Amino acid sequence: MINKRIKRLRELMAKRNIDAYIIPSSDPHQSEYLADYYKTREFISGFTGSAG
Repeated sequence: MINKRIKRLRELMAKRNIDAYIIPSSDPHQSEYLADYYKTREFISGFTGSAG
């Protein structure tokens, strides 16, 4: 599933001529602990660490 997400992101980036895409790991309030909704880096890559 993760590989499919990354592949799809790369396809969309290539289609739109995007060289880099920043995926933040924070919420609008800069909370120390994120709600699942804001865990975008984990969603796209599976990475759950804090030093992403």
